[in-house]
Amino acid sequence: MKELKKLILAFGFIAAAQAQTSFEQDAYFSNLNNFTFFNPKLSSLTQFPNNWNDQQFHFRWNTHLYHGNNLALHTSLRNRLFTGYAWQENLYNFKEQLELDFLDLISINTKNSGLHHQVDRLYAQWEKGTINVRIGRQRINWGIQNYWNSHDLFNQINFLNFDYIENPGSDAIRVQYFRRNNAVEIAFNKDVQAGLYKFNLKSYDFQFILAKYFKDYTLGFGWAGQLKDAGFKGEFNYFKSPVKEDNTLVGSLSFDYSFKNGIYLSTGCLYRNQAEEFNPLNLFNTEITAKSPMPFKYNFLYQIVYPIHPLVQIGATVIHDADGRFVFVNPQLNISITESLDLLVGSQMTYLKLFDKLEDFNQIVFTRLQWSL
Repeated sequence: MKELKKLILAFGFIAAAQAQTSFEQDAYFSNLNNFTFFNPKLSSLTQFPNNWNDQQFHFRWNTHLYHGNNLALHTSLRNRLFTGYAWQENLYNFKEQLELDFLDLISINTKNSGLHHQVDRLYAQWEKGTINVRIGRQRINWGIQNYWNSHDLFNQINFLNFDYIENPGSDAIRVQYFRRNNAVEIAFNKDVQAGLYKFNLKSYDFQFILAKYFKDYTLGFGWAGQLKDAGFKGEFNYFKSPVKEDNTLVGSLSFDYSFKNGIYLSTGCLYRNQAEEFNPLNLFNTEITAKSPMPFKYNFLYQIVYPIHPLVQIGATVIHDADGRFVFVNPQLNISITESLDLLVGSQMTYLKLFDKLEDFNQIVFTRLQWSL
């Protein structure tokens, strides 16, 4: 990894030194407020309060440096100021989940607040004709579905983390080759070495993945197309482990449909054969990976979105497992106040099987005001 970092920086400095052609930038500022209401029955057991409040002030800055038609350098910086109970009590290992590395820094770390800086994009790109090469911290998005992507070996999406709009990146080298309706990609770092082949056949897009994923070897297959007027997507991945009993199959299917009046419906199912014994109190510490997008064997999702006005959109998402141990409800209201100012109001309600029956585990009410600069 040290050699890769040196290569990233060297390539980046060369691009910055030569790239006098053009410079572009964009940014946004957001304020996220969370109000959490916790199950009173569990409050005394876990020593959590019945309710608490958290705030996050986020400033993101993206820069793009171009030299001629082939060379570019892209960077993105997240600056987040945290206040409230989650930071003060390091709730669910909040601080450890920031995943500090050499491109991260906590410049303020007091009892009541913390200021975290993170470079989550830093890559140099060379592109000519049908070839694209990227070196550095980048988003490698191989998943087909809108959620539960077993093909996203490098960057797995946490569906519950709605506030990370751009999603995480990985330090890697990626080479893409495009020709007509076919594409080949190779990407690798110290943990994952993978190849992707994509092609189009009879209005369907197909893809195959062959990779070494940490200690596992994996073979994946996916598609995206239409069944009449409905979208139909699927992606499957088989992980062959050095331990035969740990071989894992992860697969998901989804359908979506848009009505003429603007209503959008989506539904999906995720299956994984290696579901562990679920501990409800560890739900928010569960590691999300390509092998384990959700902690249950069967997972189901239903989503509806409706634009009640060109500037106002409402929607809701429901996720649950097959055994009724977990239900997640996420209603949202999006309002475009001005061209550059947006308001999000919503809630995340989690119900878990506690004391042999489904209980209200917690409810989070949140608001997010985002200003694009």
